[in-house]
Amino acid sequence: MSILATASTTRVTWANVSDGFSVASRAGDYVGCVESTPDGHFVGFDFRSTPVGRYATLAEAQRSVGAAHGKRPVLDAPPHSPRAEAMWQTAATLTGAVALGVLATAVLTTPIV
Repeated sequence: MSILATASTTRVTWANVSDGFSVASRAGDYVGCVESTPDGHFVGFDFRSTPVGRYATLAEAQRSVGAAHGKRPVLDAPPHSPRAEAMWQTAATLTGAVALGVLATAVLTTPIV
């Protein structure tokens, strides 16, 4: 299930990373970017690097990126129970141990040339 996150009240800050490429953030959260094209237009990209549109001015592109960020989907996952957390931690530990065993076997059985 996903919900739409509400836009933060903090304003979007833009940083010019290089000529024709600007990156936006809001309270440390990546918002998106705007890139200029050789023909003088500007393409806005959201936080997933999906194009949100092509614009004649930098200001229009920046507004569209900020608006797209306000509508970003946020996963609303229920918290795991302590029992489920313990199960997942055990499974991850066992998986790591098996991977380490496979690596050790591969190293010890590789002939030295």
